[in-house]
Amino acid sequence: MQTSDSNNTLDALVIGAGFAGICLGKRLLDAGIRGFRIYDKADKVGGTWYWNHYPGAACDVMSHFYCYSFAPNPDWSRKYSPWNEIQAYAERCADTFGLRPHLGLGVGVEQCRFDDASALWEVTLSDGSRQRARHVIDGSGGLHVPLIPEFEGAADFEGEAWHSSLWRDDIDLAGKNVAVIGSAASAVQIVPEIAKTARQVHLFQRTANYVIPRDDREYTAFEKWCFRHVPGVLKLYRLYLFLRYDWLAYPVVKTAKDNLQRRYVLGQFRKLLKKSVPDAELRGKLTPDFPIGCKRVLISDNFLSSLTRDNVSLLTTGIERFVKDGVKTVDGAVHEADVIVYATGFDTQGHHTDQRVTGPGGRRLADAWSKAPVAYEGCMVAGFPNYHFVTGPNTGVGSTSVIFMIEQSANMIVNCIREAGEDGLIAPTETAMQAYDREIQEALQGTVWATSCSSWYKRADGYITILYPYNAQTWRRRHKRLRREHFEIRPRAA
Repeated sequence: MQTSDSNNTLDALVIGAGFAGICLGKRLLDAGIRGFRIYDKADKVGGTWYWNHYPGAACDVMSHFYCYSFAPNPDWSRKYSPWNEIQAYAERCADTFGLRPHLGLGVGVEQCRFDDASALWEVTLSDGSRQRARHVIDGSGGLHVPLIPEFEGAADFEGEAWHSSLWRDDIDLAGKNVAVIGSAASAVQIVPEIAKTARQVHLFQRTANYVIPRDDREYTAFEKWCFRHVPGVLKLYRLYLFLRYDWLAYPVVKTAKDNLQRRYVLGQFRKLLKKSVPDAELRGKLTPDFPIGCKRVLISDNFLSSLTRDNVSLLTTGIERFVKDGVKTVDGAVHEADVIVYATGFDTQGHHTDQRVTGPGGRRLADAWSKAPVAYEGCMVAGFPNYHFVTGPNTGVGSTSVIFMIEQSANMIVNCIREAGEDGLIAPTETAMQAYDREIQEALQGTVWATSCSSWYKRADGYITILYPYNAQTWRRRHKRLRREHFEIRPRAA
Protein backbone atom coordinates (compact mmCIF):
# COMPACT_ATOMS: atom_id res chain seq x y z
CA MET A 1 0.00 0.00 0.00
CA GLN A 2 1.22 3.49 -0.82
CA THR A 3 0.56 6.39 1.48
CA SER A 4 1.41 10.08 1.41
CA ASP A 5 4.59 11.11 3.20
CA SER A 6 4.97 13.51 6.06
CA ASN A 7 5.22 16.50 3.70
CA ASN A 8 1.64 15.85 2.56
CA THR A 9 2.74 14.70 -0.86
CA LEU A 10 -0.03 12.87 -2.65
CA ASP A 11 0.49 9.58 -4.39
CA ALA A 12 -1.78 10.85 -7.14
CA LEU A 13 -3.65 14.02 -7.98
CA VAL A 14 -6.59 13.54 -10.35
CA ILE A 15 -7.90 16.41 -12.47
CA GLY A 16 -11.64 16.21 -13.00
CA ALA A 17 -14.46 14.53 -11.08
CA GLY A 18 -16.42 13.30 -14.06
CA PHE A 19 -16.62 9.67 -15.09
CA ALA A 20 -12.85 9.50 -15.62
CA GLY A 21 -12.05 10.90 -12.19
CA ILE A 22 -14.55 8.66 -10.44
CA CYS A 23 -13.22 5.59 -12.25
CA LEU A 24 -9.61 6.44 -11.35
CA GLY A 25 -10.56 7.04 -7.75
CA LYS A 26 -12.18 3.60 -7.59
CA ARG A 27 -9.22 1.90 -9.27
CA LEU A 28 -6.69 3.65 -7.03
CA LEU A 29 -8.54 2.48 -3.94
CA ASP A 30 -8.73 -1.04 -5.36
CA ALA A 31 -4.94 -0.92 -5.78
CA GLY A 32 -4.47 0.10 -2.14
CA ILE A 33 -3.54 3.68 -3.03
CA ARG A 34 -5.34 6.03 -0.68
CA GLY A 35 -3.18 9.13 -0.77
CA PHE A 36 -4.94 10.87 -3.63
CA ARG A 37 -7.22 13.84 -4.29
CA ILE A 38 -9.67 14.49 -7.11
CA TYR A 39 -10.08 18.18 -7.97
CA ASP A 40 -12.78 19.71 -10.13
CA LYS A 41 -13.75 23.31 -10.82
CA ALA A 42 -17.43 22.31 -10.57
CA ASP A 43 -19.10 22.06 -7.19
CA LYS A 44 -20.43 18.57 -7.94
CA VAL A 45 -19.16 15.41 -9.55
CA GLY A 46 -20.47 14.39 -12.97
CA GLY A 47 -18.28 16.25 -15.45
CA THR A 48 -20.06 16.45 -18.80
CA TRP A 49 -23.40 15.80 -17.17
CA TYR A 50 -22.94 18.51 -14.57
CA TRP A 51 -22.33 21.11 -17.27
CA ASN A 52 -24.72 19.90 -19.97
CA HIS A 53 -28.27 20.05 -18.65
CA TYR A 54 -30.03 21.82 -21.47
CA PRO A 55 -33.61 20.82 -22.46
CA GLY A 56 -33.59 17.34 -23.95
CA ALA A 57 -30.02 16.55 -22.88
CA ALA A 58 -29.47 12.81 -23.03
CA CYS A 59 -26.78 10.29 -23.88
CA ASP A 60 -26.20 8.96 -27.40
CA VAL A 61 -24.96 5.62 -26.05
CA MET A 62 -27.44 3.11 -24.67
CA SER A 63 -27.87 3.33 -20.90
CA HIS A 64 -26.63 -0.13 -19.96
CA PHE A 65 -23.36 0.45 -21.82
CA TYR A 66 -22.98 4.04 -20.61
CA CYS A 67 -22.07 3.00 -17.09
CA TYR A 68 -19.18 1.25 -15.37
CA SER A 69 -18.83 -2.49 -15.84
CA PHE A 70 -18.21 -2.72 -12.10
CA ALA A 71 -21.33 -0.68 -11.23
CA PRO A 72 -24.27 -1.82 -13.36
CA ASN A 73 -27.52 0.03 -12.88
CA PRO A 74 -30.69 -2.07 -13.25
CA ASP A 75 -32.88 0.99 -12.75
CA TRP A 76 -32.17 3.02 -15.91
CA SER A 77 -35.59 4.30 -16.96
CA ARG A 78 -34.96 4.42 -20.70
CA LYS A 79 -32.83 2.90 -23.44
CA TYR A 80 -31.01 6.25 -23.63
CA SER A 81 -30.61 7.99 -20.29
CA PRO A 82 -31.52 11.64 -19.75
CA TRP A 83 -28.83 13.83 -18.22
CA ASN A 84 -30.34 13.96 -14.73
CA GLU A 85 -30.28 10.16 -14.37
CA ILE A 86 -26.65 10.03 -15.49
CA GLN A 87 -25.73 12.81 -13.07
CA ALA A 88 -27.50 10.97 -10.24
CA TYR A 89 -25.63 7.79 -11.18
CA ALA A 90 -22.29 9.63 -10.97
CA GLU A 91 -23.20 11.04 -7.56
CA ARG A 92 -24.23 7.59 -6.36
CA CYS A 93 -20.97 6.04 -7.57
CA ALA A 94 -18.94 8.67 -5.73
CA ASP A 95 -20.79 7.73 -2.55
CA THR A 96 -20.72 3.97 -3.08
CA PHE A 97 -16.98 3.86 -3.82
CA GLY A 98 -16.14 6.02 -0.78
CA LEU A 99 -14.68 8.87 -2.82
CA ARG A 100 -16.20 11.83 -0.98
CA PRO A 101 -13.23 12.25 1.41
CA HIS A 102 -10.93 12.44 -1.62
CA LEU A 103 -12.86 15.12 -3.49
CA GLY A 104 -11.82 18.73 -3.83
CA LEU A 105 -14.88 20.21 -5.53
CA GLY A 106 -15.11 23.83 -6.57
CA VAL A 107 -11.32 23.89 -6.93
CA GLY A 108 -9.79 23.90 -10.40
CA VAL A 109 -6.25 23.08 -11.47
CA GLU A 110 -4.39 26.05 -12.92
CA GLN A 111 -0.78 24.88 -13.29
CA CYS A 112 1.10 21.58 -13.16
CA ARG A 113 4.87 22.00 -12.91
CA PHE A 114 7.45 19.25 -12.52
CA ASP A 115 9.93 20.23 -9.81
CA ASP A 116 13.35 19.01 -10.93
CA ALA A 117 14.82 19.14 -7.43
CA SER A 118 12.27 16.83 -5.82
CA ALA A 119 11.13 15.04 -9.00
CA LEU A 120 7.55 15.65 -7.92
CA TRP A 121 4.69 17.44 -9.62
CA GLU A 122 3.72 20.74 -8.04
CA VAL A 123 0.12 21.66 -8.79
CA THR A 124 -1.27 25.17 -8.34
CA LEU A 125 -4.98 25.22 -7.55
CA SER A 126 -7.59 27.90 -8.20
CA ASP A 127 -7.92 28.66 -4.48
CA GLY A 128 -4.27 29.73 -4.44
CA SER A 129 -2.95 26.64 -2.68
CA ARG A 130 -0.32 24.27 -3.98
CA GLN A 131 -0.20 20.52 -3.78
CA ARG A 132 2.66 18.12 -4.50
CA ALA A 133 2.03 14.74 -6.06
CA ARG A 134 4.03 11.79 -7.33
CA HIS A 135 1.59 11.30 -10.19
CA VAL A 136 -0.87 13.60 -11.94
CA ILE A 137 -3.79 12.04 -13.79
CA ASP A 138 -5.58 14.35 -16.22
CA GLY A 139 -9.16 13.14 -16.33
CA SER A 140 -10.65 16.33 -17.71
CA GLY A 141 -12.92 15.53 -20.61
CA GLY A 142 -13.45 17.45 -23.81
CA LEU A 143 -17.05 18.57 -23.32
CA HIS A 144 -16.80 21.36 -20.79
CA VAL A 145 -14.92 24.24 -22.52
CA PRO A 146 -17.49 25.97 -24.76
CA LEU A 147 -16.47 26.87 -28.29
CA ILE A 148 -18.25 30.11 -29.20
CA PRO A 149 -17.59 31.60 -32.64
CA GLU A 150 -17.01 35.33 -32.89
CA PHE A 151 -19.81 37.09 -34.74
CA GLU A 152 -19.69 40.72 -35.75
CA GLY A 153 -22.12 42.76 -33.70
CA ALA A 154 -22.38 40.24 -30.86
CA ALA A 155 -22.07 43.10 -28.37
CA ASP A 156 -24.97 44.91 -30.07
CA PHE A 157 -27.47 42.15 -29.37
CA GLU A 158 -29.78 43.33 -26.61
CA GLY A 159 -31.25 39.95 -25.66
CA GLU A 160 -29.78 37.08 -23.69
CA ALA A 161 -27.21 34.70 -25.16
CA TRP A 162 -25.57 31.58 -23.79
CA HIS A 163 -23.84 28.36 -24.78
CA SER A 164 -25.77 25.09 -24.53
CA SER A 165 -23.46 23.88 -21.74
CA LEU A 166 -24.17 27.00 -19.69
CA TRP A 167 -27.94 26.77 -19.88
CA ARG A 168 -29.91 29.51 -18.14
CA ASP A 169 -32.56 27.68 -16.17
CA ASP A 170 -33.74 31.03 -14.78
CA ILE A 171 -35.02 32.19 -18.18
CA ASP A 172 -38.27 30.75 -19.49
CA LEU A 173 -38.29 30.46 -23.29
CA ALA A 174 -42.07 30.19 -23.51
CA GLY A 175 -43.42 32.76 -25.97
CA LYS A 176 -39.94 33.94 -26.97
CA ASN A 177 -38.14 34.06 -30.31
CA VAL A 178 -35.05 31.86 -30.04
CA ALA A 179 -32.11 31.65 -32.43
CA VAL A 180 -30.11 28.42 -32.22
CA ILE A 181 -26.66 28.66 -33.80
CA GLY A 182 -25.50 25.23 -34.93
CA SER A 183 -27.40 22.09 -35.90
CA ALA A 184 -25.36 19.17 -34.60
CA ALA A 185 -25.43 16.96 -31.49
CA SER A 186 -26.72 19.50 -28.94
CA ALA A 187 -29.14 21.21 -31.30
CA VAL A 188 -30.90 17.99 -32.29
CA GLN A 189 -31.85 17.54 -28.63
CA ILE A 190 -32.57 21.19 -27.81
CA VAL A 191 -34.74 22.24 -30.75
CA PRO A 192 -37.56 19.66 -30.36
CA GLU A 193 -37.91 20.57 -26.68
CA ILE A 194 -37.86 24.36 -26.84
CA ALA A 195 -40.10 24.37 -29.93
CA LYS A 196 -42.93 23.07 -27.74
CA THR A 197 -43.26 26.43 -25.98
CA ALA A 198 -41.19 29.03 -27.86
CA ARG A 199 -42.95 31.50 -30.13
CA GLN A 200 -40.45 30.93 -32.92
CA VAL A 201 -37.23 28.93 -33.24
CA HIS A 202 -34.71 29.91 -35.91
CA LEU A 203 -32.18 27.11 -36.46
CA PHE A 204 -29.04 28.28 -38.26
CA GLN A 205 -27.44 25.37 -40.09
CA ARG A 206 -24.05 25.57 -41.73
CA THR A 207 -23.82 21.88 -42.66
CA ALA A 208 -26.47 19.18 -42.87
CA ASN A 209 -25.90 16.07 -40.74
CA TYR A 210 -26.88 12.45 -40.98
CA VAL A 211 -29.61 11.75 -38.42
CA ILE A 212 -30.76 8.20 -37.73
CA PRO A 213 -33.52 6.93 -35.39
CA ARG A 214 -32.79 6.63 -31.70
CA ASP A 215 -35.70 4.23 -31.17
CA ASP A 216 -35.80 5.38 -27.57
CA ARG A 217 -38.41 4.12 -25.13
CA GLU A 218 -38.96 3.47 -21.46
CA TYR A 219 -37.94 0.11 -20.06
CA THR A 220 -40.93 -1.86 -18.88
CA ALA A 221 -41.33 -2.80 -15.23
CA PHE A 222 -40.77 -6.44 -16.21
CA GLU A 223 -37.50 -5.60 -18.01
CA LYS A 224 -36.21 -3.68 -15.00
CA TRP A 225 -37.25 -6.54 -12.72
CA CYS A 226 -35.23 -8.94 -14.88
CA PHE A 227 -32.23 -6.62 -14.89
CA ARG A 228 -32.31 -6.57 -11.09
CA HIS A 229 -33.26 -10.12 -10.17
CA VAL A 230 -32.40 -12.58 -12.94
CA PRO A 231 -28.74 -13.64 -12.68
CA GLY A 232 -26.65 -12.86 -15.74
CA VAL A 233 -29.24 -10.80 -17.61
CA LEU A 234 -27.44 -7.47 -17.14
CA LYS A 235 -24.07 -8.94 -18.12
CA LEU A 236 -25.48 -10.59 -21.23
CA TYR A 237 -27.31 -7.41 -22.25
CA ARG A 238 -24.17 -5.33 -21.78
CA LEU A 239 -22.19 -7.85 -23.84
CA TYR A 240 -24.83 -7.61 -26.57
CA LEU A 241 -24.51 -3.81 -26.60
CA PHE A 242 -20.71 -3.99 -26.65
CA LEU A 243 -20.72 -6.31 -29.65
CA ARG A 244 -23.50 -4.34 -31.37
CA TYR A 245 -21.41 -1.18 -31.31
CA ASP A 246 -18.27 -2.99 -32.42
CA TRP A 247 -19.95 -4.97 -35.20
CA LEU A 248 -22.48 -2.42 -36.47
CA ALA A 249 -21.26 1.08 -35.62
CA TYR A 250 -17.50 0.62 -36.00
CA PRO A 251 -17.58 -0.66 -39.62
CA VAL A 252 -19.40 2.57 -40.59
CA VAL A 253 -16.33 4.64 -39.76
CA LYS A 254 -13.63 2.04 -40.34
CA THR A 255 -13.74 2.70 -44.08
CA ALA A 256 -15.30 5.01 -46.64
CA LYS A 257 -15.79 2.03 -48.94
CA ASP A 258 -19.16 0.41 -49.39
CA ASN A 259 -20.12 -2.25 -46.86
CA LEU A 260 -23.29 -3.74 -45.42
CA GLN A 261 -23.22 -1.64 -42.24
CA ARG A 262 -22.74 1.65 -44.12
CA ARG A 263 -25.59 0.80 -46.46
CA TYR A 264 -27.83 -0.09 -43.51
CA VAL A 265 -27.17 3.15 -41.60
CA LEU A 266 -27.55 5.25 -44.75
CA GLY A 267 -30.88 3.54 -45.39
CA GLN A 268 -31.98 4.36 -41.85
CA PHE A 269 -31.24 8.04 -42.46
CA ARG A 270 -33.11 8.15 -45.77
CA LYS A 271 -36.11 6.34 -44.35
CA LEU A 272 -36.33 8.64 -41.32
CA LEU A 273 -35.88 11.78 -43.44
CA LYS A 274 -38.64 10.78 -45.88
CA LYS A 275 -40.99 9.84 -43.07
CA SER A 276 -40.33 12.98 -41.00
CA VAL A 277 -40.09 15.67 -43.69
CA PRO A 278 -42.72 15.60 -46.46
CA ASP A 279 -41.38 18.73 -48.19
CA ALA A 280 -38.78 17.86 -50.83
CA GLU A 281 -37.04 21.24 -50.65
CA LEU A 282 -36.57 20.95 -46.90
CA ARG A 283 -35.34 17.37 -47.30
CA GLY A 284 -32.73 18.67 -49.73
CA LYS A 285 -31.44 21.15 -47.16
CA LEU A 286 -31.18 18.34 -44.61
CA THR A 287 -29.29 15.93 -46.88
CA PRO A 288 -25.49 15.91 -46.36
CA ASP A 289 -23.10 16.01 -49.32
CA PHE A 290 -20.35 13.95 -47.68
CA PRO A 291 -19.88 10.24 -46.88
CA ILE A 292 -21.81 8.97 -43.89
CA GLY A 293 -19.61 8.73 -40.79
CA CYS A 294 -17.20 11.43 -41.96
CA LYS A 295 -18.81 13.68 -39.37
CA ARG A 296 -20.61 12.55 -36.25
CA VAL A 297 -23.78 10.58 -37.04
CA LEU A 298 -26.58 12.00 -34.92
CA ILE A 299 -29.42 10.03 -33.38
CA SER A 300 -32.88 11.45 -32.74
CA ASP A 301 -36.47 10.35 -33.10
CA ASN A 302 -37.99 13.83 -33.23
CA PHE A 303 -35.45 16.36 -34.52
CA LEU A 304 -36.25 16.11 -38.23
CA SER A 305 -40.00 16.16 -37.66
CA SER A 306 -39.67 19.20 -35.35
CA LEU A 307 -38.33 21.18 -38.30
CA THR A 308 -41.74 20.90 -39.99
CA ARG A 309 -43.50 22.77 -37.17
CA ASP A 310 -44.99 26.15 -38.05
CA ASN A 311 -42.89 27.84 -35.37
CA VAL A 312 -39.54 26.36 -36.48
CA SER A 313 -37.50 27.62 -39.43
CA LEU A 314 -34.32 26.07 -40.83
CA LEU A 315 -31.95 28.73 -42.12
CA THR A 316 -29.03 27.72 -44.33
CA THR A 317 -28.04 31.22 -45.41
CA GLY A 318 -24.82 32.41 -43.76
CA ILE A 319 -24.84 34.78 -40.80
CA GLU A 320 -23.61 38.28 -41.59
CA ARG A 321 -23.80 39.75 -38.09
CA PHE A 322 -25.84 40.08 -34.94
CA VAL A 323 -28.06 43.14 -34.54
CA LYS A 324 -29.77 44.51 -31.47
CA ASP A 325 -32.94 42.50 -31.99
CA GLY A 326 -31.69 39.33 -33.65
CA VAL A 327 -29.51 37.83 -36.35
CA LYS A 328 -28.92 39.27 -39.82
CA THR A 329 -28.09 36.82 -42.61
CA VAL A 330 -26.07 37.58 -45.73
CA ASP A 331 -29.24 37.92 -47.81
CA GLY A 332 -30.13 40.99 -45.74
CA ALA A 333 -32.94 39.38 -43.75
CA VAL A 334 -33.15 40.00 -40.00
CA HIS A 335 -34.43 37.12 -37.90
CA GLU A 336 -35.84 38.41 -34.63
CA ALA A 337 -34.55 36.82 -31.45
CA ASP A 338 -35.04 37.43 -27.76
CA VAL A 339 -32.49 34.71 -26.95
CA ILE A 340 -29.52 33.27 -28.83
CA VAL A 341 -28.35 29.76 -27.97
CA TYR A 342 -24.90 28.69 -29.12
CA ALA A 343 -25.09 24.97 -29.93
CA THR A 344 -21.58 25.22 -31.34
CA GLY A 345 -19.71 22.46 -29.56
CA PHE A 346 -16.57 22.45 -27.46
CA ASP A 347 -12.85 23.07 -27.55
CA THR A 348 -12.05 19.37 -27.25
CA GLN A 349 -8.25 19.64 -27.15
CA GLY A 350 -7.50 23.18 -26.04
CA HIS A 351 -7.50 22.23 -22.37
CA HIS A 352 -4.61 19.85 -23.14
CA THR A 353 -2.55 22.26 -25.22
CA ASP A 354 -2.79 25.32 -23.01
CA GLN A 355 0.12 26.50 -20.92
CA ARG A 356 -0.71 24.77 -17.67
CA VAL A 357 1.64 21.75 -17.91
CA THR A 358 5.41 22.20 -17.59
CA GLY A 359 7.61 19.13 -17.42
CA PRO A 360 11.25 18.47 -16.48
CA GLY A 361 13.73 21.17 -17.43
CA GLY A 362 10.95 23.71 -17.92
CA ARG A 363 9.69 22.05 -21.10
CA ARG A 364 6.05 22.91 -21.68
CA LEU A 365 3.60 20.35 -22.96
CA ALA A 366 2.30 22.97 -25.39
CA ASP A 367 5.79 23.14 -26.92
CA ALA A 368 6.12 19.37 -27.06
CA TRP A 369 2.81 19.33 -28.91
CA SER A 370 3.54 22.35 -31.11
CA LYS A 371 3.21 20.26 -34.28
CA ALA A 372 0.54 17.87 -33.04
CA PRO A 373 -0.57 16.35 -29.72
CA VAL A 374 0.82 12.83 -29.39
CA ALA A 375 0.54 10.39 -26.50
CA TYR A 376 1.52 6.75 -26.20
CA GLU A 377 -1.70 4.70 -26.26
CA GLY A 378 -3.49 7.99 -25.58
CA CYS A 379 -2.24 7.97 -21.98
CA MET A 380 1.36 9.25 -21.56
CA VAL A 381 3.86 11.58 -23.24
CA ALA A 382 7.58 10.92 -23.56
CA GLY A 383 9.59 13.34 -21.42
CA PHE A 384 6.72 13.98 -18.99
CA PRO A 385 7.16 11.27 -16.33
CA ASN A 386 4.27 10.36 -14.04
CA TYR A 387 1.83 12.58 -15.96
CA HIS A 388 -1.08 10.55 -17.28
CA PHE A 389 -4.06 11.22 -19.54
CA VAL A 390 -7.30 9.27 -19.31
CA THR A 391 -8.63 10.47 -22.67
CA GLY A 392 -5.62 12.04 -24.33
CA PRO A 393 -4.94 12.52 -28.04
CA ASN A 394 -6.47 10.02 -30.46
CA THR A 395 -8.84 8.46 -27.94
CA GLY A 396 -12.11 9.81 -29.32
CA VAL A 397 -14.60 7.27 -30.58
CA GLY A 398 -17.84 7.33 -32.48
CA SER A 399 -18.60 3.66 -32.18
CA THR A 400 -18.51 2.66 -28.52
CA SER A 401 -18.93 4.01 -25.00
CA VAL A 402 -16.36 6.50 -23.72
CA ILE A 403 -16.86 4.97 -20.26
CA PHE A 404 -15.60 1.67 -21.61
CA MET A 405 -12.55 3.52 -22.99
CA ILE A 406 -12.02 5.23 -19.63
CA GLU A 407 -11.99 1.92 -17.76
CA GLN A 408 -9.27 0.53 -20.02
CA SER A 409 -7.17 3.70 -19.71
CA ALA A 410 -7.51 3.45 -15.94
CA ASN A 411 -6.05 -0.06 -16.11
CA MET A 412 -2.95 1.20 -17.90
CA ILE A 413 -2.52 4.20 -15.62
CA VAL A 414 -2.76 2.17 -12.41
CA ASN A 415 -0.34 -0.37 -13.88
CA CYS A 416 2.10 2.46 -14.62
CA ILE A 417 1.83 3.72 -11.04
CA ARG A 418 2.48 0.22 -9.73
CA GLU A 419 5.50 -0.23 -11.98
CA ALA A 420 6.97 3.10 -10.90
CA GLY A 421 6.63 2.25 -7.23
CA GLU A 422 6.69 4.88 -4.53
CA ASP A 423 9.96 6.45 -5.62
CA GLY A 424 10.07 5.89 -9.37
CA LEU A 425 9.47 7.91 -12.52
CA ILE A 426 7.81 6.30 -15.53
CA ALA A 427 7.28 7.59 -19.06
CA PRO A 428 7.10 6.03 -22.51
CA THR A 429 10.23 6.23 -24.62
CA GLU A 430 10.23 8.71 -27.48
CA THR A 431 10.75 5.82 -29.90
CA ALA A 432 7.71 3.91 -28.62
CA MET A 433 5.51 7.00 -28.63
CA GLN A 434 6.44 8.04 -32.15
CA ALA A 435 6.04 4.50 -33.45
CA TYR A 436 2.57 4.39 -31.91
CA ASP A 437 1.64 7.71 -33.48
CA ARG A 438 2.84 6.58 -36.93
CA GLU A 439 0.75 3.43 -36.60
CA ILE A 440 -2.34 5.37 -35.54
CA GLN A 441 -2.01 7.98 -38.26
CA GLU A 442 -1.49 5.34 -40.93
CA ALA A 443 -4.57 3.43 -39.74
CA LEU A 444 -6.62 6.64 -39.69
CA GLN A 445 -5.91 7.25 -43.35
CA GLY A 446 -8.07 4.26 -44.21
CA THR A 447 -11.07 5.52 -42.24
CA VAL A 448 -13.98 7.61 -43.45
CA TRP A 449 -12.69 10.46 -41.28
CA ALA A 450 -9.74 10.97 -43.65
CA THR A 451 -11.96 11.63 -46.67
CA SER A 452 -12.39 15.02 -48.25
CA CYS A 453 -15.05 16.41 -45.91
CA SER A 454 -14.00 18.91 -43.27
CA SER A 455 -14.85 18.31 -39.63
CA TRP A 456 -13.68 19.18 -36.14
CA TYR A 457 -12.09 15.73 -36.13
CA LYS A 458 -9.49 16.78 -38.68
CA ARG A 459 -7.04 19.67 -38.87
CA ALA A 460 -6.66 21.80 -41.99
CA ASP A 461 -3.51 19.84 -42.91
CA GLY A 462 -5.43 16.55 -42.74
CA TYR A 463 -3.82 15.40 -39.48
CA ILE A 464 -6.31 13.70 -37.14
CA THR A 465 -5.52 14.14 -33.46
CA ILE A 466 -8.92 13.40 -31.94
CA LEU A 467 -9.99 9.94 -33.05
CA TYR A 468 -8.98 6.32 -32.51
CA PRO A 469 -8.95 4.18 -35.67
CA TYR A 470 -9.58 0.75 -34.12
CA ASN A 471 -12.49 -0.88 -32.35
CA ALA A 472 -13.20 -1.25 -28.64
CA GLN A 473 -11.85 -4.78 -28.47
CA THR A 474 -8.47 -3.57 -29.72
CA TRP A 475 -8.44 -0.72 -27.20
CA ARG A 476 -9.11 -3.15 -24.36
CA ARG A 477 -6.44 -5.59 -25.48
CA ARG A 478 -3.78 -2.89 -25.82
CA HIS A 479 -4.48 -1.40 -22.40
CA LYS A 480 -4.68 -4.63 -20.46
CA ARG A 481 -0.99 -4.91 -19.67
CA LEU A 482 2.12 -2.77 -19.96
CA ARG A 483 4.73 -3.48 -22.59
CA ARG A 484 7.58 -2.66 -20.26
CA GLU A 485 10.07 -2.35 -23.11
CA HIS A 486 8.12 0.72 -24.26
CA PHE A 487 8.77 2.57 -21.00
CA GLU A 488 11.66 4.19 -19.24
CA ILE A 489 11.51 3.65 -15.48
CA ARG A 490 14.11 5.27 -13.25
CA PRO A 491 14.50 6.16 -9.57
CA ARG A 492 13.26 9.56 -8.52
CA ALA A 493 16.58 10.42 -6.90
CA ALA A 494 18.63 9.75 -10.05
